[in-house]
Parts: sequence; structure tokens; C-alpha cells
Amino acid sequence: MGALEEEVMAYLWSTDCEASPAEVHQAVAPELAYTTIMTILTRLWEKGRLTRGQRGRAYTYEPVSSEAEHRAAEMQHTLLDSGDRSAVLSQFVESLDPQDVTTLRKLLGKARRR
Repeated sequence: MGALEEEVMAYLWSTDCEASPAEVHQAVAPELAYTTIMTILTRLWEKGRLTRGQRGRAYTYEPVSSEAEHRAAEMQHTLLDSGDRSAVLSQFVESLDPQDVTTLRKLLGKARRR
């Protein structure tokens, strides 16, 4: 996703309900043209990242998945695209701070017990 798409998604993930283009425009980039935000929302909907409903005459948009689900899918795609999954995982783990390593160990322990 581009930078503006990321900003729009970040806003939509932070809300607990669907948002209209006007709400997204005001919250994310009021200095940009309203039509720019409309275009971004339409593109995200066409890519399957948003659902689209209707409130009165206006469309409303809501993320298909949570931010955590989206980020996890991105990580999975990165692994699938790599030539050496082990090397990528190794570099990732080595770059983690100690607190994240602890969290990862706990999560791996839970996954093994399933």
C-alpha cells in the first residue's frame, strides 16, 4: 500500500465503526481534495481491503480484517516470496528487542500445545 492508503487504513482500524469518505477526509488529510480520498477508498475496496455499505446517499467503508490480521498476512507473504525462509526468519528474530522475543516464545509455546 502507498503512504496515503496506509494512513486511511490506520484511521479506519482506529475507529470502531464504518466511516464515510467525508469523515475519513476530515480525519486523515483535510488539506487534500475530497476526491483524492474517495479514490483511495474506492481502490482499497476494489483490492478487497474494505467493505462498502451505505449511510443515506453516501457510501461507508470498514476494514475487512483487523490491523493485526493484515500485518500477519503481510509477514506470511514475505516468507512465501523469499528464497530462504529460514534466513528471513533468522534475521527477523535477531532484530527483535528482548521483550518481543519473550512474547514470541510465549506464543510459540501456546502454538505447540494446540
